[in-house]
Amino acid sequence: MIIRKYGITISRLKEKDIELVRQMRNSPEIQRNMYYRQHITKTMQKKWFKSINNKENGYFIIEYKGKKIGLIHGKDNDYEKRTSEGGIFIWDKTHIGTSVPALASLIMDDYTFIIINFNATYAKVLKENKTTIEYNKLMGYVPCPPVNDDRGVQWMILTRENYLKRMRLLRIAVAKTTGDGEPLSFKNFDFSDDSPEDMRRLYSGLPPDIQKPIDDWVAANRGK
Repeated sequence: MIIRKYGITISRLKEKDIELVRQMRNSPEIQRNMYYRQHITKTMQKKWFKSINNKENGYFIIEYKGKKIGLIHGKDNDYEKRTSEGGIFIWDKTHIGTSVPALASLIMDDYTFIIINFNATYAKVLKENKTTIEYNKLMGYVPCPPVNDDRGVQWMILTRENYLKRMRLLRIAVAKTTGDGEPLSFKNFDFSDDSPEDMRRLYSGLPPDIQKPIDDWVAANRGK
């Protein structure tokens, strides 16, 4: 799956990119802001990718101006409760503190709340990571009770209701800076990089309201 919007491309993580992600994830600058701080080996990375390459998880490489700059995700998707856990890290220092991470987050949030119609997404942030906590608040997250017993973290939640309410004004600001004030739709999607096996494993057996638009896209674009 590839999504293009605001001049940004987010592409479903493929095995060919997991070594890049591993190297960036192991860097001291990234590692110190993560809950899991142990060194990740190639074997561990391959095992992790095998465990998340499914419909319950969505990890996406962020590309801007042809350069891979970070990773964003919605994981532990619960299609009954319609909840997930989100996260992002940017390894390209030239884009930290710019609008690019925020726009990538908007794409992912639109995907979560508009495309797959989830009710809420959670975020887990180290309590000492004040920058990310404030960033999440800017995106509409609010502190919430712990989801599990992980220590030293602040759990936050972004509800669909709160997100859509905030986006009424935020889309106006986004339109002024990007020229695009429309919410994410399937016209921004491209499944041409997915094999038949990918489609079966990642995009089948979903709830009908999610499955139908995907099937419609495939039917309309088959053979193109």
